[in-house]
Amino acid sequence: MSSLPSSESMSARRDLTTLLSRSSMYAISDILKQALNFLLLPLYTAYLSKSDYGILAVALAASAVLEVVYGLALRGAVGRLYFDQQDEAQVREFIGTLALFLGGFGLLLTLILLLLGPFVWPLLGLDEVAFSPYMVLVVFTVLLNNLGLSLVLPLYYVRGQAGRYAAYSLFSFLMMTGATILLVVGLEQGTVGALRGRLVAAGIVFVPTIWILARNSKPVLRRALLRPALIFSLPLVPHLISTWALNFSDRIILAKFVSMDDVGVYAVGYQVGLAVSVVITAINNAWTPWYFRAHKEDRREHIPAFVTYFVIVIAGLALGTALFSREAVQIMTARSYHAAWKIVPWVALGYFVNGLSLRFLDVLMLHKRTTVVPMTTLVAGVANIGFNVLMIPEVGMIGAAYGTLFGYIVRLALTAYYAAQTGPLPFEWGRVIRVCTLAALIAVPGILLSTGTLWLDVLWKIGLFLLFPIALILTRTLNEQERQAVRQLWAKVARS
Repeated sequence: MSSLPSSESMSARRDLTTLLSRSSMYAISDILKQALNFLLLPLYTAYLSKSDYGILAVALAASAVLEVVYGLALRGAVGRLYFDQQDEAQVREFIGTLALFLGGFGLLLTLILLLLGPFVWPLLGLDEVAFSPYMVLVVFTVLLNNLGLSLVLPLYYVRGQAGRYAAYSLFSFLMMTGATILLVVGLEQGTVGALRGRLVAAGIVFVPTIWILARNSKPVLRRALLRPALIFSLPLVPHLISTWALNFSDRIILAKFVSMDDVGVYAVGYQVGLAVSVVITAINNAWTPWYFRAHKEDRREHIPAFVTYFVIVIAGLALGTALFSREAVQIMTARSYHAAWKIVPWVALGYFVNGLSLRFLDVLMLHKRTTVVPMTTLVAGVANIGFNVLMIPEVGMIGAAYGTLFGYIVRLALTAYYAAQTGPLPFEWGRVIRVCTLAALIAVPGILLSTGTLWLDVLWKIGLFLLFPIALILTRTLNEQERQAVRQLWAKVARS
């Protein structure tokens, strides 16, 4: 069992405090967005039919892959190569070079898509999701959002400016939410209104995006800065497309084999399960620059313990999401969507597995093995698609949920294998295994057993969920120093 030496405890506490404070700021913004999405489910499920919601899900799945193509994974280059720039002047030239390149590339790609899209899109056989107006709205929205997603947000998190990250992110989301409510509820424009709302919001947010980039960059195009960024990022594009396959392709495959109603129900369940991914992403936005900086400054001793804390947090999150999936869907959606709860535990488990793979991915990214990363996600994406094609015709939409988990398991196995060949793995294996085992032992009865009474189920599952931290203490999964910290925290809470 790992324990942090007393001589290092103050340093560890400072590192952990910094990591938690930044993670919490990212988490607050992302969780608020997810909470608003969750709170809007009653509205969307009331004003959009299951078929409409299914069409929206397919359009947003297409939007997600277009974001990858438009961004060319240069977001990752900002996160890693920022630390290679010699001074602030070079940072400004670096950001300016990427901004000019992405702007020109985006305009060219938009023209090509508008010319070829009406001929290529129908080949997918998604007759209910016409290229015009649905995909035309998506293309223009992605074009306007690209600079913000690829440059502004990664610039904020790599600088540790969590407050600005949160403010920009929340402003973008609130604009989208407000415009969508106006068009879907106020003007009753259905799925087209939802997509138009996103486009209107993208246009509004584009104005502060340009202002932020103008203040933080110099408008130059330096080949010496662009070339290493593309060398770093382009091998990641297949990785991100494969990640898209893991996250979104199921909706497009579902649309081929089941009704658009089932696609809508599945999308609602996936939206609830996505809560796990939102928090993991928020933590990772703070973790990645901290991890690289810790290695650069030779402060690596705290990393294994911090990885264990990360696993505890995401295991608890996945456990809570899975336990309350039935009740959350019943409370938050119209009756016609209630079957969506069956999707949630599998999606939550899939994203938990993906969270584990991120800590192996750290090792690969630290050593700049960006040619290996796409291999892991490519195989996982193909496995996911193949599984979906085989299982969805047999078992329906639940097959897509199984496919999500299967794909992430494949990714975890491959990422762990290549990371082990690359460098030391920052895992306290005994503690991590105990955390995962305890969460599973609590989750299974909580998911399978139901009293048939909503509020009684909520109460007994709250008690079941509280067993998780208690079990961590009783099984000594937490060491003495950590148990003491928990007791001190509990005492503070009790006094307040």
